[in-house]
Amino acid sequence: MKSLGGLRRALESARPRNVSFHPSRAQLSFSAYRSFGNAARDQFYSTPRIRTGKAIKPISPPQHGLSQPMRAVMRQIPHPVVVITTLESTCNLAELGDSSDDRSPRPIPRAMTVSSFTSLSVDPVPRVTFNVTLPSLTHQALVRCGKFNAHILSGDDHGARVADLFTRGNRTPQEANGSDLGVLSGLEKLGVQVLGREKWLEEWKRATEYGLKAIATGKAGTATSDGTLPPPTTLPILQGQGIMHVFKCEYRHLEPPVDGDFDHHAIVIGEVMDLIPGDPKDESIALAYADRAYRQVGEKLLDRPVTGNTT
Repeated sequence: MKSLGGLRRALESARPRNVSFHPSRAQLSFSAYRSFGNAARDQFYSTPRIRTGKAIKPISPPQHGLSQPMRAVMRQIPHPVVVITTLESTCNLAELGDSSDDRSPRPIPRAMTVSSFTSLSVDPVPRVTFNVTLPSLTHQALVRCGKFNAHILSGDDHGARVADLFTRGNRTPQEANGSDLGVLSGLEKLGVQVLGREKWLEEWKRATEYGLKAIATGKAGTATSDGTLPPPTTLPILQGQGIMHVFKCEYRHLEPPVDGDFDHHAIVIGEVMDLIPGDPKDESIALAYADRAYRQVGEKLLDRPVTGNTT
């Protein structure tokens, strides 16, 4: 486990530098990433593509000389597989004006599968972390919402099928046959329920009605400065086959140690606010991913004695 200060120092030390593995491609300094990274970042965060459902074609970073050999090594390392869910409110009261809330767009569930999930700390504050390749609809929704749920998956066929469902990008309600569950539609076929839908829709309805009345009466403080509603308080929770445990987290912003470090990838830190445990009798190991395939962890090799040393 790493402290926040240790994580920042690790980021500083991990910035790309000149390497000699492939001389023809090695002379690439960190400044090359920054030369056009800001434009990509500005385009990603300033374009209202979330509300239109149109994705921006990502700008690929320049290839480092060690990228291919590093990928080959990392494929041999098992990684935990976790599904992240959050909720995006696309309603803009300023655009609705004094219209009925029937025209107000409903919140859109967002979800993605990550294989970089790990604990950052347990004491004094429980935190988890993972990284995301940008641009990402789910990441942008997560940052704006300020909360997310992390679902630990079972190391079996059920867990693998749930994980694979969220590796194909997010879908708008129109792309999900009109379902307001968006990317979460279809989970029932895998024996998984989506909890919280009625509650987040009720919260959205109340907030929209109150916001429109407040605008009509000139009351301030209901929406943010750009007319959007406050972030939702209820997020999608997955329950059923393939779901072991759920961490309910609040997003904690991490500033990049050097401007441009997070142009193509972002590190997400979440403070664990609650835990929804699974079956206490289930002591199986969660789902893993290695060498382009979902995997079950194999046999136990060596028990470690329980000591007071937590390092």
